Amino acid sequence: MSKTLILNLRDTKLEGNIIDVGESFGVIYNISKDIFGEIAVDYAASDNKTNIIENDYDTCTMFFYLSSLWSSFSKAKLLEEITKYLKVGGKIYIWDINKEPKQIVNNKIMAVLPSGKIKEFNFKNLNPLSKSSLELNERLLQKYYKIEERKLWEDIHFIKAVKI
Repeated sequence: MSKTLILNLRDTKLEGNIIDVGESFGVIYNISKDIFGEIAVDYAASDNKTNIIENDYDTCTMFFYLSSLWSSFSKAKLLEEITKYLKVGGKIYIWDINKEPKQIVNNKIMAVLPSGKIKEFNFKNLNPLSKSSLELNERLLQKYYKIEERKLWEDIHFIKAVKI
């Protein structure tokens, strides 16, 4: 079943050097641009990590990406790798869908940016093996991070954590 989900990002403030993991549908770039005017967001793609420097980033964002990985092991490996790039005290922001195995997700998401503009995109997860939840992602983060904030909406969760 397709739904339209509204994600209010008006109060989201990203700081410093940002590494964005996965496809953020232009949302992270627009949030950063609205706040800083001029920004540099590095994108962590598995095939191009030559420009990414360890312990160089203040902020890491994952926008509807962890749920695309089908196993907890692959999610944990990704978080372990990303943690190398964040400075101690750096923050990780995760927005993702709540999804149970066998569930199909095909939603329209309307992200309200700090400027008040709305960025719309379609989010699909057709992988019947993947599972995503606030509790699962918190468990995966606890090895490297202290959870600072958590929110749960109808079908979306958000986690803000600090690297320890």
